[in-house]
Amino acid sequence: MNLIKKEFLMFLSLLCAIGVFLMSSAFQSMAYWGNDFTWYWVGVVFTYFLGLMGIVFLVFAIKRKTRVNGESRSGLSVFGIMTSIILIGGFLWTTFIIIAGMSGI
Repeated sequence: MNLIKKEFLMFLSLLCAIGVFLMSSAFQSMAYWGNDFTWYWVGVVFTYFLGLMGIVFLVFAIKRKTRVNGESRSGLSVFGIMTSIILIGGFLWTTFIIIAGMSGI
């Protein structure tokens, strides 16, 4: 894990965050694939799993220490803050879609 750079982990987290939004629209159409909601829930589980992987990558990126002018620093950059907002928004949006879909809206 020492060979993986902090920026690469942030990039993987951002890709997962974007994937959450792409999958949230995809699993809506998966509801019509069969006679029941099996594929819908498979899409929901995959979407949440992708979001959790993004959070794991983000946590690893935050915990990585970088050297700046001889000092060891860890923390969240602007890129990380943006990624975390996208991840939280993706979770909320997916949950909203599930609630709206189950209520019949």
